[in-house]
Amino acid sequence: MVYSHISIESFHRSLTFCFLFAAYILLAACGSAIQEQAVPDKVLQNAENKLRIPLDDQTGNFSYGLGYLDGEKSYLFNIQSPRNEIQVYDMDRKELAKTLKFDVEGSQGVGTVFGFHVHSADSIFLFTTHPGSIYLTDIDQSYLSTISFTSPEGYSGPQVRSSFFNSYPIIRGDKILAKVVAPGNIKDTEEKVLSKQVLSIELDMNSGDTELTSHKYPQGYLSDGLRVPYYSMAASPDQVVYSFLADHNLYAASSAGDLLDAIPAKSRFFPETFPTLSRTAERDEVLRYMFTEPRYGLLLYDPYREVFYRFCFPKIEIESEEELEQLRGFAKDFSIMILDRNLQVLGETRFKGYNYVTENVFVAKEGLYISVNHPDNYDNDEDYLSFVLYELADKK
Repeated sequence: MVYSHISIESFHRSLTFCFLFAAYILLAACGSAIQEQAVPDKVLQNAENKLRIPLDDQTGNFSYGLGYLDGEKSYLFNIQSPRNEIQVYDMDRKELAKTLKFDVEGSQGVGTVFGFHVHSADSIFLFTTHPGSIYLTDIDQSYLSTISFTSPEGYSGPQVRSSFFNSYPIIRGDKILAKVVAPGNIKDTEEKVLSKQVLSIELDMNSGDTELTSHKYPQGYLSDGLRVPYYSMAASPDQVVYSFLADHNLYAASSAGDLLDAIPAKSRFFPETFPTLSRTAERDEVLRYMFTEPRYGLLLYDPYREVFYRFCFPKIEIESEEELEQLRGFAKDFSIMILDRNLQVLGETRFKGYNYVTENVFVAKEGLYISVNHPDNYDNDEDYLSFVLYELADKK
């Protein structure tokens, strides 16, 4: 009888402990769920604050490259390739502060400047038509130095702009990580070839040595048919991220030597699958695929709010060839996804019916600036570079 009494008592204690433990787990789970639900979605909210900068009569209001510098003064940089110069605008005074002019030929010649990257006031990188050379200067043009390099066999030099996909170089210490492009006709590209191609190189600014990264196209990108393999690249302090035209995933790695991890990041305005393009498609069919079918575009990192912005273009219907031609430079409908540093989706803001120029955007300490220099925007004026400011906010 004593042994039975002890056994029953132990059983009761065990049962009580189990109930208490289960209750604790349930409360913890509920608390976690409540906490998750309490985190509001993020949206981009019009700050009703426009930036308008007057232009000279030789400068168009569509930019082929913008840069931003924050310091005692905030500056906006605007490339003018035909004149081989970069205009520097004082954002507070809203006026031209200075112009950086570069010789094409001669002892100080750099070739034609087609892209640039403002790393700091002392380090402005120039990408030019001179093969095997990147030039470095400062905001006062007090020096001009050359970084000489050899491109890896079978690949281009560093690319900062290609086919509407800006990809700013990433500067870490004395290394530049930059996008590269493999030569070849897109229509002839097969899955087994594409999956082996590298997306970027790492360049040592001291030695000029270049190394292909371990970052390659995702497996299966062309397994269901031809999809244009364009991509954008951006980076937070701890990872490099790639976004492809026809892939819901984002691909990230912490270093040039790490393989890419796939992170789901589907736009809620896109179907599950992407259309394919005929390998015999003519010009108009290619343009319709590129500008009327769903596609992902520019990927930007916002260091002030520690989020990524992913531009998305849902499928649209058009009625004329004139509309198609306009879409090559001016989107008709788009959304912007907001993702945290770990690439978790925080929200997505739709801009349907807004006449903005999605190729002319930049991140500043105030928020995200988007150009209104769209031919159908009532606020468009050819004499000004004009932007509307969007702030990151909690969804109400």
